[in-house]
Amino acid sequence: MKSLTLYLFIIYFLSCTVPKATTHKTQSKHSVEKTEQEIKIFFDSYAEDLRENRRESIANLYDTAGYYRMGNGNKSFISFEESKKRYLTNWTAPKSFEWKDISVEIVSPTAAVVTALFDWQASTGEKSTFSYTGLLVKKLDKWRIRVEDESLNPAGYSIKPISGNRFVPGPYKYLLTAQPGASIAAHLHSTAMHIKVVRGRKYIIMGNLDSSKVQRYDAGSSFVIPAQSWHLEWWEEETVEDIEIMAPFKTQRATPSTPRKSE
Repeated sequence: MKSLTLYLFIIYFLSCTVPKATTHKTQSKHSVEKTEQEIKIFFDSYAEDLRENRRESIANLYDTAGYYRMGNGNKSFISFEESKKRYLTNWTAPKSFEWKDISVEIVSPTAAVVTALFDWQASTGEKSTFSYTGLLVKKLDKWRIRVEDESLNPAGYSIKPISGNRFVPGPYKYLLTAQPGASIAAHLHSTAMHIKVVRGRKYIIMGNLDSSKVQRYDAGSSFVIPAQSWHLEWWEEETVEDIEIMAPFKTQRATPSTPRKSE
């Protein structure tokens, strides 16, 4: 719902600010490719500024008319002066930063929507994965951020489909990337899940959760979670898993009314 609200907000904003004659359809292929390249250079520079603690450069990435900051159920309008003051005085640079899976949608020669993920490691060493949605506008030949949504993944893990569709009958394969400290409470799936640990280490308890022992799977190991088997899992270091399951499938979460025991 939050993503839909942001999307509708962006469409409304564009309808008010983008000239009708300069839509994506009227642009030549060369023009679109040129604009996409400019956006990619913008985000490469953005990442480098974050890593190098270039406070003033980061502040100047935003629209001089101010921008809308959104994320995790919040929305506020920040003036350019407020934004610059924050970056120059109260902002703390990350220990590491990396964009992932950037997608660019050119709306017009002077407007683009960007969606992505990014990994942020705080100065204290804690790692987090965020989703990102931004609206960029071009003024005086310079791209600037007009809307920015940065939302933390509270689960501590992200999923990237590889093949198939979880809602269409057939094999569905995806990569799961878990951050240190992430966990999933007791649950079960309606079909069997085949897992290979590509990198890192996974801990899991399966079956009767009152008596089962912890199992550890290191990188390179494979195992199966049987259908209808209760299990809980966690990760103590960044871990990547290759997972395959027959779709469609259902997941049931444990609650006080469920027995938490495999039949």
